[in-house]
Amino acid sequence: MPYKSIFFGYDYMIRNFIVKSSQIVYKLLLMIRHIYKLILFLIIIPIFIWSFCCITHASGEITALSYILVDKDSFEIISGRDFHRPLPPASTTKVLTTIVALENLTGNETVIPDKGVLKLPRSKLHLQPGKGYRADDLIKGAMIESANDAAYALATYIGGTEADFAHMMNRKALEIGARNSNFKNASGLYLPGQQTTCYDLALIFRYALSNKRFKEIVSTRYFLFKEGKKSIRYQNHNRFLFCFEPAIGGKTGYTRASRHSYVGAFEKDNKTYILALLGSEDKWGDAVEILRVLYDRVPSDKELRLAKANSIVLSSFKDKKIKKTAKISKKQKIKQKKTVKKPSKRR
Repeated sequence: MPYKSIFFGYDYMIRNFIVKSSQIVYKLLLMIRHIYKLILFLIIIPIFIWSFCCITHASGEITALSYILVDKDSFEIISGRDFHRPLPPASTTKVLTTIVALENLTGNETVIPDKGVLKLPRSKLHLQPGKGYRADDLIKGAMIESANDAAYALATYIGGTEADFAHMMNRKALEIGARNSNFKNASGLYLPGQQTTCYDLALIFRYALSNKRFKEIVSTRYFLFKEGKKSIRYQNHNRFLFCFEPAIGGKTGYTRASRHSYVGAFEKDNKTYILALLGSEDKWGDAVEILRVLYDRVPSDKELRLAKANSIVLSSFKDKKIKKTAKISKKQKIKQKKTVKKPSKRR
């Protein structure tokens, strides 16, 4: 009987071990299966999206809800679709913001932002409330880096409040002839009722190009912004400046609600053409397709990817740690010289 009880005890332990180990193996296999599905999902979905975009633009289809291509001087429409449709403008708003700023400032003014700059999302220059900034730097920051805080700071400095500045923008838009536009802020961040049309946007950009200072800023590739002891080099968001020679300048825009937008000018045979698009899923792909009407050679997808904007921080001071290590190494060298014995002269 004792032997039987021991046998049955071992048998129970073995069976229990097999059951538990099989459960663990099953759970591991199930986990591996889920991980495998997740990996497949993460790989296949981006490929599907990429291939869809390629097929879309390969067939010449334009994703923008509205677009227009016009001759700057005659305003003759070369190509377009639904260009009187009111849509949110996103950061293309900053074209009008910049015009109003240039016409009301010399550029040498000192602008001191309020705490409102801290609430604004990117893109931004990371302005500090209560600190003084040169107006010209903020104008460049708004156009080149598409800085929302720079646009807001300019608006409150010129108009007193951003709402009052928006009234100034709307008066200017009417003066230009952009009658189907309504602006509510200086940055272009989405607000219900803030809208423009591609036709109006092209009119605004045409007017802006008549300003020499605006033309200089909009064609600037890099902007150096000094912040204390460091300088940050911002690259223009307009990729065409880096890969398409006929490009004069332009302004990009994007918010989740507004989707992608763009307005820009291009040269051909001593003529200037303005392209504006709103509500796009792929502004660069759309712009390239629209420009094929004028140009045999347009930028490739690879060229446009390589032209993507980035910023570089340039430090103008030396690290104290480096100085300390340098001093230590000098002391070590002096000690080494003292410890080296001179060879005795043989008589």
